[in-house]
Amino acid sequence: MKVGSFLENLKKRRNAHFASQKHNKRSKMYVPMLLKEHVKNGTIRVLGVVNENRVTIPGFENVPTFKEQGINVTLNFWSGIAAPKGLPSAEKARLTEGLRAMVNDPEFKNNMEELEMSVQYMDPDEFGARWIEDNVKLSKIVKETGIADLITNQKK
Repeated sequence: MKVGSFLENLKKRRNAHFASQKHNKRSKMYVPMLLKEHVKNGTIRVLGVVNENRVTIPGFENVPTFKEQGINVTLNFWSGIAAPKGLPSAEKARLTEGLRAMVNDPEFKNNMEELEMSVQYMDPDEFGARWIEDNVKLSKIVKETGIADLITNQKK
């Protein structure tokens, strides 16, 4: 399936990006840990995940990916840390090493897992490549689905 038919397929699935709220039929995109109690008490039904693979969080492990449902869109949520352009090399190296040590620390990883968040260290080059790759992917989706045109028209 082409990305251009992404919105039509979402409409067929009640316009859901991640979860459908039963009480008002709106759809939203959420992180699983924020939905856990709503899923448990039945106020939200999870329809699919945009990750490449299914999530392993208890209660969500049987939720299919969009790709499994024939919608060829995958995104993985991530966050990162950036520093100002022109940062001196020594300072960049110090910050990079400190972040690497923190993210790879067993206690930090355990704390993050308790929050149901996975962590993965990426060095500056890996993270830069990931940023560019995801930007290209998201730009294509926004253009092909017509979202860019909607945003432009709202600004008029």
